Amino acid sequence: MILDTDARSRLDRLSVVAGGRVRGIWTGTNRSLRLGESMDFADYREYIPGDDFRRIDYNLWARLGVVLIKLFEAEDELPLRIVLDASGSMKFGRKWRTAQELAGMVAYLSLGAGDRVRLMATGPHGRPSQGPWLRHRSSWPQFEAAIESLEPDGRGGLIEAARTAASSSALRGPFVVISDLLEPGWELAIKTLGVRGGGIILHTLAPSELNPDLTGDLTLRDAETSAERNVSLSAKALDRYVARVAEFRAQAEKVAASVGFSYVFVRADDGAFQAGLDHLMRAGAVR
Repeated sequence: MILDTDARSRLDRLSVVAGGRVRGIWTGTNRSLRLGESMDFADYREYIPGDDFRRIDYNLWARLGVVLIKLFEAEDELPLRIVLDASGSMKFGRKWRTAQELAGMVAYLSLGAGDRVRLMATGPHGRPSQGPWLRHRSSWPQFEAAIESLEPDGRGGLIEAARTAASSSALRGPFVVISDLLEPGWELAIKTLGVRGGGIILHTLAPSELNPDLTGDLTLRDAETSAERNVSLSAKALDRYVARVAEFRAQAEKVAASVGFSYVFVRADDGAFQAGLDHLMRAGAVR
């Protein structure tokens, strides 16, 4: 189970700001109703304070006692795509579980707001997997099953997943990228998606990757290539390592901002879900 009953209950109690559209949050813009651009009816959802009252269906209100507003297809042409790093390095520590929780949180909120959601994950040998478009909270079990069926393995693949995601639809829309970015060329992956719609980078690293508790003569093994390297770690060497990690995170944030992505770092520990949710609340995305 990606999100337990308590986590889903907490998300259920939250209201999505800006009329219930999550996708605008990931791009850092406010929702535009674009009333009148299309009269193709798509769906109903419950009224949220701030919605255009002209969209209330008064007949259903009188019959059901529930205030519903009409949604039109023009409002649903910017889908949300979640690009999930499922490479071998994500098996380290709690990174994979953190990535699953963050993807689940984003999808659950988006589906509850009526947005369309699609999951894409990197795959072995550079072949990404891509799920169907999902809509409505009733699709959550299908999304959760897709996430649970994935196992992190193989080398990289983020660049190929980004290219596939960027070319998989004629519709422009935001992307949510969840990755440790420990892949040569990660900058190209972000820039590829930035051209197509921007969004948010959820960058996660394990505590022991941020500040390892290691000293002495060691053999390090690459989780994706199995290549080994003998190293001798002193206190000074660890200080240099920690400084390099800080530079890496700063560079990731800089690259993300240059192509319209927001950047959020989430430490891969037991508090990752709450940290991600706190970010949404600080950003005014949910309340």
